[in-house]
Amino acid sequence: MTIKIEIVLTSGSDGTFYPGQEVSGEVLVVLTKTIKVSRIKLAVYGIGVAEWSEPNVENARFLNLEQFLFQTNNDASNVAYFGKERYMYSELILCKVNDFVPAGGYTYGFACPLPENIPASFEGTDGYIRYTILATVERPWKQSKIFTQNFQISRHLDLNNESLFPIKAEHTKSIGCWPCLSTGHLSLSVQLPSNGFVPGQIISTHIQVHCRRNIKIRSVTTVLIQRTIYNARAPKPRQRIENQVVCKNVSAGIRMPEGGAVAEDQLQVPWMLPTSCNSKIIKICYELKVALELDTCFLQDPHAIVTIPVVIGTVAERDASELSECESIQLWPSKT
Repeated sequence: MTIKIEIVLTSGSDGTFYPGQEVSGEVLVVLTKTIKVSRIKLAVYGIGVAEWSEPNVENARFLNLEQFLFQTNNDASNVAYFGKERYMYSELILCKVNDFVPAGGYTYGFACPLPENIPASFEGTDGYIRYTILATVERPWKQSKIFTQNFQISRHLDLNNESLFPIKAEHTKSIGCWPCLSTGHLSLSVQLPSNGFVPGQIISTHIQVHCRRNIKIRSVTTVLIQRTIYNARAPKPRQRIENQVVCKNVSAGIRMPEGGAVAEDQLQVPWMLPTSCNSKIIKICYELKVALELDTCFLQDPHAIVTIPVVIGTVAERDASELSECESIQLWPSKT
């Protein structure tokens, strides 16, 4: 091998950096013989890519009923959706020679400041955000020798800089002997002391159920869900959402007396990526779902579900006792 290239980082912790920091290091070039070199350059860049494919069922032609029912038409081509975004690009000419370079080892130092608004590194099923250092030895009339090395970007999300507040969500279901007319309502409300949490904290959920009927609750399930949103731009704007259960707690049910019941549930937040909206094509958000499974014949759908969006950060919110007493509970309309 005539040319050997190596990149050694002298800053950062285990190849991990934060926005605003400086990526510094050295490029080591070893030549086993004298060769002609045009120049040696270095590029530091970060890109995000979202890509997936979906069956183009709209334009498919089905020859028979079986193909239509089971979607087995081989002529139904897939549509590939794609989105790309560049977060940074910095290029540095380490050495401009355009002459013969003797065999030996050569060291070139570099330093590159990182922008403040870049998103964190991410690897997902339908996309990624990656940061790379690329060193190139260019030779006239010869193929260039390239060496790449990835590095990680992490972001802090200080919950004290976010708009956090106690939050309450409600959901109401009509009760009746389906398909007869409604004879009452079941109301489920969920209240959180804050809508922001960090890994290791406990999410204390206050659950209230109101109903005039004597209904048995089979189970109460509390789930924290990570929602990864991929946005493609070609061949047309398209969005794909991946939901992943981060942690879950299932509590045994009770027989709810007439009038209602009150319950408390706790869910510990594990380590996870913070909420991220710094990228236009890949966003990470979280929501808390509380679901009741009801044992009753008065409901067509025996489930009552409340969804609350939450923020996951890396720096915890100040003690709630420091908050102003005049802060009111925000009411969040739940999805039906």
